[in-house]
Amino acid sequence: MNSKNFLKYSLAFIITAGALYLAFRGQDFAAIGSKLSQTNIWALVLLVLFQILAHFVRGWRWQFLLRPIKGKTSLWIAFKAVMAGYAMNNVIPRSGEIIRPAMASVQENMPFAGTLATIIVERIFDVIALGSLFVFSLFSYEKEFTSAFPDLASAAIPLLIIVTAGLIVFVAIFISKAVSNFFLQLIHKIFPQKIAVPVARAFDTFTTGLHGLQRNTAVPIVLGTIAVWACYLASTYCGLYALPGSGIEAIGIKGAIVLLSLAGIAITIPTPGGTGTYHYFIKSALILFFLIPSDSAAAFAIVTHAANYIVITVAGLFFMFSAGVSLQTAKKKAEAKPSES
Repeated sequence: MNSKNFLKYSLAFIITAGALYLAFRGQDFAAIGSKLSQTNIWALVLLVLFQILAHFVRGWRWQFLLRPIKGKTSLWIAFKAVMAGYAMNNVIPRSGEIIRPAMASVQENMPFAGTLATIIVERIFDVIALGSLFVFSLFSYEKEFTSAFPDLASAAIPLLIIVTAGLIVFVAIFISKAVSNFFLQLIHKIFPQKIAVPVARAFDTFTTGLHGLQRNTAVPIVLGTIAVWACYLASTYCGLYALPGSGIEAIGIKGAIVLLSLAGIAITIPTPGGTGTYHYFIKSALILFFLIPSDSAAAFAIVTHAANYIVITVAGLFFMFSAGVSLQTAKKKAEAKPSES
């Protein structure tokens, strides 16, 4: 392991351990165990099924992003690659971002670089969706956010501006290559050479994927994004019934949106599948926003995270190893020249 990877994994471990400590310090684990023994298994089954459906829809949406590279791709292969990507993110943060395109590249005989570009484009759509949910949550529970998460609350207006500006830039780049060339030149002017080169390379990869999109795929991609996040919301809502009698089910769909937006933020932090960060954000929100008892809030965070984490990780790793793909082979593809991948 080189020093860069050592520092990266060490940071992920420190964040995970710190978040878990903050989430569970001073907790009565016997009381949490008692709450967990009352778990409604059927609520968890629905939670997981909607998560899997979200990944299936994500695979369907991905097919439209892949069309410029290959006109017709397998939905089953796309779904398995999505699952494998999330499974690896649950083990090693961010590793799924190269596992998914590597699987698609191997099984669909597509260039890795072009496939990776579609993942970057896809992330933009998801960031816009998550940002919209987060802004809705902030304005719906402004006082609670200010009290529980002051740093997040203070980011409301800047985030809204960033999301809006990002959407405008996204559309402009999609419409005109001249706009993307302008930003590419700007990167080289603003940043020192050592920083400008990798940033410009990443930006070029993103714009290549974006310009490759066909205009008639815009509507399916937008609808697919809405469907993906609707499935996530349905999964979160079903999870509210995981602990009967805890009072969590009473927070309703509006509360589920808050939990979903916070879960989305937690997962963007580099920890294995949001471990620690998910527990801290979800438990804190349940206690401070909705006055749920601490033991019930902690038990809810544990059981909802574990159900999704275990199923997605096991299924995704099975799909990955069945396809003959490993992290090492994926890294080799990522490091290879475009003509070799």
